[in-house]
Amino acid sequence: MIIAISLPRFPLLVAMLAEGVGGDTPAALAPAPGGPQLIGLCTPAARGGGVRPGLRVGEAIARCPDLVLIAPDPDAVAEAHERILVRLEALGAAVESSTPGAACFDDAGMTRLHGGRDNLLRRVRAALPVGADGRIGVAPTRFAAQQAARQAQSRLPLIVAQPEVAAFLAPLPVGRLPLPQVAIDGLWDVGIRTIGAVAALPRAAALERMGFDALRAWCIARGEGDAPLRPRRPPEPLEAHCRFEEPIGILGTIEVAARLLIVELADAARDRGTSLRTLQLRARLADGGSWSQEIALREATADPDRIALAALGALGGITAPVAELRIRADASGGQSSRQMALERPEHAERRQRAGEAITQIRSALGENAVMHAIALEPWSHLPERQWALAPYDISSHRDPRE
Repeated sequence: MIIAISLPRFPLLVAMLAEGVGGDTPAALAPAPGGPQLIGLCTPAARGGGVRPGLRVGEAIARCPDLVLIAPDPDAVAEAHERILVRLEALGAAVESSTPGAACFDDAGMTRLHGGRDNLLRRVRAALPVGADGRIGVAPTRFAAQQAARQAQSRLPLIVAQPEVAAFLAPLPVGRLPLPQVAIDGLWDVGIRTIGAVAALPRAAALERMGFDALRAWCIARGEGDAPLRPRRPPEPLEAHCRFEEPIGILGTIEVAARLLIVELADAARDRGTSLRTLQLRARLADGGSWSQEIALREATADPDRIALAALGALGGITAPVAELRIRADASGGQSSRQMALERPEHAERRQRAGEAITQIRSALGENAVMHAIALEPWSHLPERQWALAPYDISSHRDPRE
């Protein structure tokens, strides 16, 4: 069985806790700096005042004059989410997570380890933050477990057995299926509003309506097997940061600071005998809130130039002066991580042997024993002006370890 957890409005709750705003306050996430002026997640009190995510700021305030706008804080959200994952992994779970405030794992082997499913679920609930309205769902597939977590009560896990999956999913809105919005809109246009209506489609009709790419969604709607979980590899964190005396709004200065932090992280990884796999760039903004961007390196490396090439471009997304810059890295890559090569090793060995042979020939017959032609004036009509002979350069044949 798959166990899923869900913390509704998690980014808003973390930002409210950082600002000291009470849970019964009509509050909503303010627009990100430089982004569209639209309201984000909102509290039940704000919903009671007519506020909904996606409203323009002016309209939201007109509907609810007491509305409190909270600056988004993705930095604090990432830290809080990481603490939850670490607690779950401490229970022995191999956790998959792609969204802050949500995660799932297979309970195979854990039920016996913790003395039964009830004991395991109690420990999972204890790993969730107090007051975050954490919910737990259990089902045979990832999608069903995630939906069970969304439908569960805050203190009562919802368990869906294999024979109950299709009936449980049937009344849920079709928008919860992992489909692009265009496909969902198309289903609505023909009157298909629930997951059960999708499951009732014949396979041929499902292919016609959703295409081959979304055929998995049709299988999920029928309660059939989902894709296997892909648990994360627990990170080995490294962190470097700098705090500016005055907020910095010049991109070039921020890039210089980031490059220095990258060199510091790369040196620390080499000292450990490891390399970096992912980076998380975080900036504390001068006007409140934070900016965050996660970068996955194509290959684990401890080369600061390669890391900087992958990371510095993301700093252009910062749209406000920066008071503090922080880079957190996952240093779980191996020391001998595979690097991209421009040629195969046997080619380098052949060139080295050819260079040694040329050296021996010249020692016996003189420097002019081995020559090569170089182009002088290829456009000339006189052959003697088109090409010339010069001593062959063997520097490219030397052992690169010398």
